[in-house]
Amino acid sequence: MKVKSTGRVFVSSAGISNARADGLNLGVRGLAVSLAALSIIIMVASAGIGQAASARDTGADTVAQAKENPGRNSLYSDGKKALRSGNYEKAAKLFREIISSDSLDLQAHIGLAYAYFKDQNYQLCFNHSQEAIKINPNNARAYALSGVAMLRSGFIEEAVQALVRANKLDPKEALAFGGAAEIDYYEGRAKEARLKAIQAYSLDPSEADYLMTLGRAASRLELFTEAADAYERFLQVAPRTDNERRDRIKGLIQFYRQLIGVDVHQLTGLSFADVPFLLGADRRPYIRVRVNGREATFVIDTGSGFTVISKDAAKRFGVSPLARGGTSQGIGGDGTFDIVYGLINSIQLGDVKVKSIPCFIRPLHGTEDHVVEERADGFIGLSVLAHFLTELDYKEKVMRLDRRPEKVAQYQPPPDGTVIAFRTTQNGLISIETELDGNHRINAILDSGASSSVVSAAAVERLNLQGSIIRGQTARVVGAAGVTDNVEMLYIRNCRVADIQQNNMRALILDFDAINETSGFEQSGILGGDFLRNFRVTIDFTRGQVIFTPHSAAIIKQ
Repeated sequence: MKVKSTGRVFVSSAGISNARADGLNLGVRGLAVSLAALSIIIMVASAGIGQAASARDTGADTVAQAKENPGRNSLYSDGKKALRSGNYEKAAKLFREIISSDSLDLQAHIGLAYAYFKDQNYQLCFNHSQEAIKINPNNARAYALSGVAMLRSGFIEEAVQALVRANKLDPKEALAFGGAAEIDYYEGRAKEARLKAIQAYSLDPSEADYLMTLGRAASRLELFTEAADAYERFLQVAPRTDNERRDRIKGLIQFYRQLIGVDVHQLTGLSFADVPFLLGADRRPYIRVRVNGREATFVIDTGSGFTVISKDAAKRFGVSPLARGGTSQGIGGDGTFDIVYGLINSIQLGDVKVKSIPCFIRPLHGTEDHVVEERADGFIGLSVLAHFLTELDYKEKVMRLDRRPEKVAQYQPPPDGTVIAFRTTQNGLISIETELDGNHRINAILDSGASSSVVSAAAVERLNLQGSIIRGQTARVVGAAGVTDNVEMLYIRNCRVADIQQNNMRALILDFDAINETSGFEQSGILGGDFLRNFRVTIDFTRGQVIFTPHSAAIIKQ
């Protein structure tokens, strides 16, 4: 018999649902470089825009190999056709058939690695790219495939090395530019990401992924016309195999067209504010704000790249839908909800006022039985918070926002603070390297909107943590897509971020497919309120750093 834990647990109630709103990432700008060398190691190739080269997926040696084996030409041809049409399983089957008769066929290994990459099987992509490297250690495409496989799996430093090698072997290898563009984007270099994505697309106009990166980078730079144009070209180039995703992108294009000429996230009022918050029974910070001049309760949600307002609150405060398209699934709950975009005229945060805030409009679950002070009308996401040096002081229960240039420029972390560089996912969520039980490294999302920390079901399996599942104890989880009962929990002996550690934690075990579908690099955990409440958490978006200053005996600083 399983005994449920008491109460409800809220997980990523706002922002994680953004994982399926492809490319939406407004206003999270100015992040610092933690892989500074990357912006200089991938140089612009000599081919300019419009000098489009054919996809360099084999190299001259594999062309010669194909000529020496004319009987395989039809398999090669059919495999490439299957790739272009988006039938990646068929393509993989055809390339495996070639390899079964000749395990040293370089072109087949590269084709198979690419098919697995497009099918999001990054382990097998990596395996076959490594086989190709063994066959020909000077094949740029093989190194590029190895790099993007590691990138999508979350091993970014290792991915950089492979992409650098690919670029040195062939300065016109489009996939190396595409991978470098993604890393620039994750590291906060949106301008560089945009340029590399343009270069990648000019070298290989058949690859739609480069257009997706271009659209994301342009939207982060608030170049809405360019972002919409990039997504429209994406729809023209990408295989017509995922109608749901195409619907989401169509809605996004419509939304960006609505934002052309709008000065989003206008900052008025004072340049700094101390905003008290209530730390709810669910370990989430609730603040009182004014939405379009009327009082409302919002959750401070670092786990949302975007601001969210409930359907009911949108009606009360006069926030009308501007665009819609597709559905989202999110994490927690087994339902879906329509993706609807709106524009909030203003949000007052203490003495700070923000005007023209793009938002999601959607139902919020599980708030009806909360006390009045914890009935959220919406969630303040990173698209707003990123304009400030933002501090969540869980001891004093206050959020501090500061955009005074001299204060931001001269900010120095406290002596007892731990400074940690972060990356952002494709949807603008903050990702931090985290270590579980001594030797298991994962990427975890910093999520003040989540009650509890979470480990993905895939990570539990991959890291062989099944023995740490707490028997006889489950939880009811309220998420963006509804409510999930009987969620298993994981016992974590120690959760470590840099030199700070919390012992004896319980984490929910949830499916992260909705997050990782469009996160860009694999996320395997969430650092929620049970962890964050022990700190003063300062998010320095200018430098791309989070500073954890502990105030609790539960934290061990090593």
